[in-house]
Amino acid sequence: MRRIVLMLCALALAGCGLDPTGSSPPVEPHTASSAALQKPTASAEPTIIPTQGSTSRAAAGAGRGEERSGWSQVVDIVDGDTIKVSAGGAIETVRLIGLDTPEARHPDKPVQCFGPEATSHARDLLEGEQVRLETDATQGRLDRYGRTLAYLWLRDGRLINEIMIFDGYGREHTYDKPYRYQSRLQAAERAARKSMTGLWKACQASPKPPAPEPPAPKPVPVQSVDKRYDTCAEANDAGLGPYVRGHDPEYDWYRDADSDGIVCET
Repeated sequence: MRRIVLMLCALALAGCGLDPTGSSPPVEPHTASSAALQKPTASAEPTIIPTQGSTSRAAAGAGRGEERSGWSQVVDIVDGDTIKVSAGGAIETVRLIGLDTPEARHPDKPVQCFGPEATSHARDLLEGEQVRLETDATQGRLDRYGRTLAYLWLRDGRLINEIMIFDGYGREHTYDKPYRYQSRLQAAERAARKSMTGLWKACQASPKPPAPEPPAPKPVPVQSVDKRYDTCAEANDAGLGPYVRGHDPEYDWYRDADSDGIVCET
């Protein structure tokens, strides 16, 4: 009977989840749920690696110009330093700050050395491209022809104003006041000059040929004049004459009796 009672107690304890030996039941190891693994964790702002252009713009300092939001589509290359862009459906003519390229199609000026080449190079760089315009408060918004004054940035961060000079298709030009990227464009010109790139080689003035020496003056014949005598007889006795009219000045000294144009005939 006692054995039966003990067995019933053991069964009752097992039904209550207790180890009959008195120890606690084993605990399953904790694992994170799939929801917890997929939940994003807080992270820092993404690091943007600046391009050459953005680095330069940041170094230039804020508040000194205006970089337009959005991109403008290049629609025409007027010449090496002037282009047309479309933004919001409006066509805008842009004159590049700090750059002067030889004239290629000016209504009042002839085509200059390397002008067509500069236009062609600008077309290679910009045709079909999108650019970002940056103005400069030191230069004003428009030039005297109503063109927008700006720097042009490509999507890869390059500055078109600088590329044209560095590649030898234009010169650095300070119109009136120093501008934001002046030292940068001047350095590009020094590099192009040193390497004799583009127009610095093609448009070197050829030395002028030496001026021809003036021709030697023709010798002036010395016209001898005989001694003047009172009569032809005296001139003839001295071994002089005859004298011809219009040729010898002595003709006028004597009388041409027979009017044959000769005096003091022997």
